[in-house]
Amino acid sequence: MKGPVQALLCDQMRRNSLYLSGITLVLLLALSCGKDSGDELFELKFPPPPIEFEILPGLNTLDTHIYTQSPINSQYEARLEPSGHTDDEVDLLQAKDAYLSSMFEDEDLDFIRSVSVYIFDPFDPSNKIEFFYLEPIPFKEKTSIRLFPGITDVSDWIKSGIFGVEIRLEFREVSPALIEMKLEFDLAAINE
Repeated sequence: MKGPVQALLCDQMRRNSLYLSGITLVLLLALSCGKDSGDELFELKFPPPPIEFEILPGLNTLDTHIYTQSPINSQYEARLEPSGHTDDEVDLLQAKDAYLSSMFEDEDLDFIRSVSVYIFDPFDPSNKIEFFYLEPIPFKEKTSIRLFPGITDVSDWIKSGIFGVEIRLEFREVSPALIEMKLEFDLAAINE
């Protein structure tokens, strides 16, 4: 039979080993989550100017509200030259970072429940794919929403010279006012 001190020490050692196992697991997951698709050659920032649209007041929570902008000039060739790389070195173009915000970042966007951003071919709008998203958006007062990047290769759309962007919003509350919005995003040119 164990004494009270021995039982306390065994219990403490068990907790410490669980704690260390948990930390090890989190570190391994964090290290394995990086994109293993290759080296980033350069970044493409889009646009200037940002993609702008207006959310009208009183839009309901039942519909998906869609905003499109097309055509957008990718300026891929003009951005490739100063990077010091050639088109042959660019194996894929992937989403990197994106922010959706009110024009002056002064409006609370907590009424937005989800965001999906698609890239599409202006000559064939059905040829599209989601490349940024966030669902569900956490409840809290915010003036900017940072979106998750998809892992899709968007090279075909960007290298063609022009593309379109479709923003799909779903609301958790009726839109409160006329809100001028903007979307800014970055892509990464990757060499595998």
